[in-house]
Amino acid sequence: MHALGLIGENFLGVTNTYVIATVVAVLIFTAFFCGLKSKKLIPSRMQNFFEWIIESIFNFVDSITGKRERTMEIFPLCATIFLYVFCSNLIELIPGLGVFSFLRSPSSDLMFTFSIAIFSMLYIHVRALSKLGLFPYLGKYLNFKNPILFFVGILEALGEFTRTFSLGLRLFGNLFAGEMLLMVVSSLIAFIVPLPFLALEVLVGFIQALIFSSLIAIFYVITVELEEHE
Repeated sequence: MHALGLIGENFLGVTNTYVIATVVAVLIFTAFFCGLKSKKLIPSRMQNFFEWIIESIFNFVDSITGKRERTMEIFPLCATIFLYVFCSNLIELIPGLGVFSFLRSPSSDLMFTFSIAIFSMLYIHVRALSKLGLFPYLGKYLNFKNPILFFVGILEALGEFTRTFSLGLRLFGNLFAGEMLLMVVSSLIAFIVPLPFLALEVLVGFIQALIFSSLIAIFYVITVELEEHE
């Protein structure tokens, strides 16, 4: 994978993509902290902007879950993932990222997208376990009432692994392809021509972040639902 450039370069046990990903996380936290730390009755433009972002994401997630209770449970993860993935894609537009081996955007690292997918699915199942209880949760995957339901439960359990794999691979494929396109176009014609591709990359990053957070919300709703097979 290192030969294919799918994983960031390792320096003293820390990859360059991990460093950039950490910088992105710190910048997002700092921006929201500064924008919302002193809320006022008559909000400033900055406060309005950040509240608009949060409210827009909340309403979008609420339209997916269909229940305010479920929205409150999964919204923190969906909002965090959306902002993190979108900003990680935006940072690759900075000149120099992807050109030098020590500067690579997180979205170009296969381990970055898989880490997000694995963490998201673990979060979903931990929340589902705490919400449903141990035996109802396991009953979704281990049903001994008849052989058919037992087989369906095993397929459902295997489906959780394929969901995680597809989440990480889909996100990586789309974002990495966009970065490669920008690098090729910029190397051929470095001035005016790449501008439309930069706008397209921003749009693709937004759509991919939106799709990823949408799938997380959908998977959570499916996981916490108690299926009745009686």
